[in-house]
Amino acid sequence: MPRTLLTLMLCLLPCALLANNLDGYYLATLDGQPAEMHLRSQDQQVGGEYIEGRRLRLRISGHFDGQLLNAQISDAQSDQPIAHLTATYTNGVLTSHISARSPVTGEILERRAVFNRQRFSDAAITSQANRQFRDPELIGTWVHESITQGEHASTASENTLLILQLAVSGRISQWSRSAADNGDWHPDAPGELHYTGRWLASNGFLEVQLQDQNTYQPTARYHFSDGYLVTESSTGKRLWQRRP
Repeated sequence: MPRTLLTLMLCLLPCALLANNLDGYYLATLDGQPAEMHLRSQDQQVGGEYIEGRRLRLRISGHFDGQLLNAQISDAQSDQPIAHLTATYTNGVLTSHISARSPVTGEILERRAVFNRQRFSDAAITSQANRQFRDPELIGTWVHESITQGEHASTASENTLLILQLAVSGRISQWSRSAADNGDWHPDAPGELHYTGRWLASNGFLEVQLQDQNTYQPTARYHFSDGYLVTESSTGKRLWQRRP
């Protein structure tokens, strides 16, 4: 397989299966509190996170047939079911019905809400009010080293560096270069550019709006471990080291 094609497959961008109409960040108001859904899909399987009041964080898993979303909302740690969600999708809007059984009385509690997928303009993203959507711990330049084995036993392996830069302005760039060329980490330095765009991140989800695109798409889950950035996406799990 050509090195360029392999490198592109290894990059952080979501695959085509992930970037369908449902994927994205949705916002509604329930009982006067903000409610959020971060949804991502592969084929007809849907996963993500449900957040209410910025404190309650639950897991979403279910099925989407192109119009109707059927999903279970469960505790993120124990995987115990909390509620059932059904929603009809139309043009970035999820008209939702959430039913849950009270653990105290056993009564079925019914709630309805309209979740709207959020689209952020450049001005909105750079404003002080919306900086909550960019995790400040992500800002900077990160490097992941991958090893490509040769096609034959006698062929030496090749180390490739993936460089991911997330700017405080909301800009994002990713490119690659040979591990031997490690003297300059500026985004304009020699290397193979994979993509540029804008980024948002909160509650462990990284979302990217590619250049010339109108919407943000879920790209990866992330967390930090011993000073490293760990990402998990359709392309696998990666460990990123911060560069000065």
